[in-house]
Amino acid sequence: MSSVESTGLKRAPDWSLPPPPAVKRRVSSCAPVLGVELDIRHIAHCEKTQIVLDRHELAWGTIFELARGVTRGMWTFQDMTEHRLQKLKGSNAQSAWKVATVMADKVPSAMGAPSELWLEYDREQLAIVENKGRGLGTMGQWEGKDHWYGGKIQQVARVVKAGTSFKFELEKPEIRRSHRFARFLGSRRILQVRVPDNLTYDKVGSALREFLISSKFVLCGRVFVPFHAKEGSVYLFETNQNIDRRTKPGDGDSHRLTLYQFVKWHNPLWLNSMQPISKWSTRWALGLSTSVPTIEFSPENIFFISDQHAADWGEGKPPAEKIMTDGCGYINGAALTAIMRVMKYSSRPTAVQGRIAGAKGMWVLHPDPGHQIVDGPSAIWIRDSQNKINLGSLHEVDSAHRIFDLLAPSRVTGPSRLSSQTLVNLAHGRVPLLVLKELMEDGLHEEVRQLTEWSGPDSMLMVWRAVEQAGRVVTSRLRRRIAGQARALGLGQLRPNDELAAGIDDCDDVAVSPSLGNSVNRGRNPYSGEPLTLNESVLELLQAGFHPLKLDRLFYKLEYVVTQVLDDYIEKFHIPVKESLEAYIIPDPYGVLEEGEIHFRSSELITDPESGTQMDTVTGSVLVWRNPTRLPSDVQKVTAVSHPKLANYFDVIVFPVKGERSLASYLGGGDTVTLVWSKRLVETFNTAPLCMAPAGLSDDFEREVEQVKDFDRRAAKLSAKEAQTEFQKVLLLGLAETKVGLYSKFHDLAVYERGYASAAAIRLAYMFTTCLDASKTGLRVKAHVFEGDRKCCGNRKPYYMVALEQKTEGQAVSKRKDSTPYILDALVDEGRRLRDDFLKQYSVLRSSSTNTADHDLTSPYLSASRRATKASHAGYHVLQDDLNTVKVHVQRAYGDWQAAVALQKKTSEGSRSSDPKSQAIQKSPEVLFFSDEELKTIMASYAYNLSGAFGFSVAFAELCAIKARVQGAVLFADRFAEVMCIPNNILRALSQAQDDVDD
Repeated sequence: MSSVESTGLKRAPDWSLPPPPAVKRRVSSCAPVLGVELDIRHIAHCEKTQIVLDRHELAWGTIFELARGVTRGMWTFQDMTEHRLQKLKGSNAQSAWKVATVMADKVPSAMGAPSELWLEYDREQLAIVENKGRGLGTMGQWEGKDHWYGGKIQQVARVVKAGTSFKFELEKPEIRRSHRFARFLGSRRILQVRVPDNLTYDKVGSALREFLISSKFVLCGRVFVPFHAKEGSVYLFETNQNIDRRTKPGDGDSHRLTLYQFVKWHNPLWLNSMQPISKWSTRWALGLSTSVPTIEFSPENIFFISDQHAADWGEGKPPAEKIMTDGCGYINGAALTAIMRVMKYSSRPTAVQGRIAGAKGMWVLHPDPGHQIVDGPSAIWIRDSQNKINLGSLHEVDSAHRIFDLLAPSRVTGPSRLSSQTLVNLAHGRVPLLVLKELMEDGLHEEVRQLTEWSGPDSMLMVWRAVEQAGRVVTSRLRRRIAGQARALGLGQLRPNDELAAGIDDCDDVAVSPSLGNSVNRGRNPYSGEPLTLNESVLELLQAGFHPLKLDRLFYKLEYVVTQVLDDYIEKFHIPVKESLEAYIIPDPYGVLEEGEIHFRSSELITDPESGTQMDTVTGSVLVWRNPTRLPSDVQKVTAVSHPKLANYFDVIVFPVKGERSLASYLGGGDTVTLVWSKRLVETFNTAPLCMAPAGLSDDFEREVEQVKDFDRRAAKLSAKEAQTEFQKVLLLGLAETKVGLYSKFHDLAVYERGYASAAAIRLAYMFTTCLDASKTGLRVKAHVFEGDRKCCGNRKPYYMVALEQKTEGQAVSKRKDSTPYILDALVDEGRRLRDDFLKQYSVLRSSSTNTADHDLTSPYLSASRRATKASHAGYHVLQDDLNTVKVHVQRAYGDWQAAVALQKKTSEGSRSSDPKSQAIQKSPEVLFFSDEELKTIMASYAYNLSGAFGFSVAFAELCAIKARVQGAVLFADRFAEVMCIPNNILRALSQAQDDVDD
């Protein structure tokens, strides 16, 4: 065959030639057929009903909601009558929110008026029909939104078993993260299908993979074809195919792409024919990274430059460890300033992480002073190691490829926390066990102290702050508000995944809550008004003015918060190190650092916890690592220096470009490095020699390294259906079992039994990392090798794992060969001892509790009762009648609540609080003399009189309001409360002022 793109399929006569230049938003239609000759599977589709749906021209969001109901068994296509569909005409904002009520033949409530989701569907639909690339961003205001870009809506389905096969169940769309593919195609064109772990193993997993690879999926006449699989999800996009419907140009249908056109747009086969087909497949992940479009570069200002290699490297392609600038290019000051303005940062970042064209990685401020100025055209330099996809001339590609998709700016988080693997490494490096125990104890004491110091006029402010910090409440609320922009705005996690440290970033995969005044969006019980999360519930009780020694509910909830903090320390070994931070790494732009030196300067002053002195540059001996730390050499002791040439490079850790190999190659994977300057850890630590992969490791893997051109030759010999199915296998290579999780467990056991530096542990560490990269390399563990490793490890578990599970029956506890205590065993025992001590101390606090009813909460009902009695004595009985009506209503609800609680004793408090029985009290009885506000207050107060637990279960928000009013509440809108927090310096000032008074 003359063309690597043919895949043995139907093709245009001139298909072996390079494609003609692309016009913006246009893709050549003269192309091979892909994704067509596949089995048809219905997500939700009915031929007869499709005719009716098309005739009514319903909005896509409305159709999706109708289909969702079908997949959930809420109704059938036969229930979609002309009468009902007639009521669902109009835009998404006008109709989609009504679907459930209309299908139930109910009158839509004004309370369900269009949410931001349906308005966003309409904005995107207008942009799709316009067909000018507006969804890509950078085009300013659109339909009432400044700096608008598309792709923010996530349409999700979940795979479930259906007899001997499988089916998709649709979930409600939500505004979540945005990525390049969704911005280019439109959110409505992408469907993310989540695959539960229990469906990926053994025969069921094989059957599911076959189901997904061989099929195209129909959703109300529209065809969705899988194009990538990653981290438990399969991604499908809507092609230009129709089933039982016709293309509707007015709906934007004529702008849909074929699978081949999508492939050619993102990763053209003919330009990347020398890539291994497995690596070509993984490049789809670049377009799925959570990102924010910022600025578009002119093609003449996008430069491709070579990497800097180790001095001793000769000719040819170097291995990764010899590439000193791996994954990091340059960007000029004008571009960084423009990004700062788009994102409204307070200052210009030194570096940015992102995607542009076919490249990924970090881009740092160009070292040339001429390229550091604020004004002028934006320019970017892409290293060879960053460029993953050859797109051809950037003058001819779609503008989407020239937009810088921002993942995150350079920034610092800290203090960092140790992990189980890091602790094992530090112990191996001769850090004394006593030091690590002290770190655990110090950290626990500090957090528990803040949660349990309840004396003093401002003590509850300290407790409030500690609860907020423990649950990261304000950050979580902000993430709900800004969804997929969190990391780009500097609020998301710096390191999305400690263990895997690669792939699609789903850490921003959280639904947006555009209106913080909406109780449903905020995650509240819609009846009682209580937040659904423990920490938020505690915060609201505290800020209403309740005290844990005077309210049982608050006391026990706080006890649970304390327990969670303790368990997090012990189970996850998340021990904080005050003298530490995490930041992105960049290679030395000037080449002034010597081998074994690093540079770090912070944009904010760092306070030394011991001396109280402040600094902005870390100097002296330090430890650096990246997670995971599975090898003894994954933690390195280096020297931090201050160099004047690097003074303008803030909030990044600068690594040297001198030496026989890059410093980064000694560490685990990822862009983020932990930097520690704690003397307790650094001074005693001994760096281990470099741990190389054992000889013969490659013999343990089956090598399926097939290049794109070789795949083309193989596919050319197949029938159209066979070739297209083979191509789908390539696209969905991420579905293959990699055995990463199992080899992680195998390695943990080998370290425990044989030692961290043993040959067995080192081999299994490399088996783990090789499995982790299997989707890129095409390597698969040989069956007999895997069975041998699994047999060797058996079902044994280290002592610390069994101890944490607290279910020792039937557990095979592993035996250690070494007589010295294992660090994690010792820390688990120490942690459990501390946990028991702290919880005993907490229970002692109960002895000073005043377990009496809160007068502030009983007062409204008692006051109303007294007024009713006086009125009765004066001959006016209506008030007493109204009060009796209220009491009967609340007593009936109390009886229902008691019955519901009796049935739910085995469930959590959170489940009980959302019991539908709790809504009964909110259905106000008919009364004459009480206003609605008085009625709410009296009912809540009487409910509390009957039972404190019942009162808070059905009227949490109202009881908090009663308490706050008595305490002298200052009212302000909910949107302010959602983002408020108490800064540490305020607490320090209050604490100092109290100390002065006490003195």
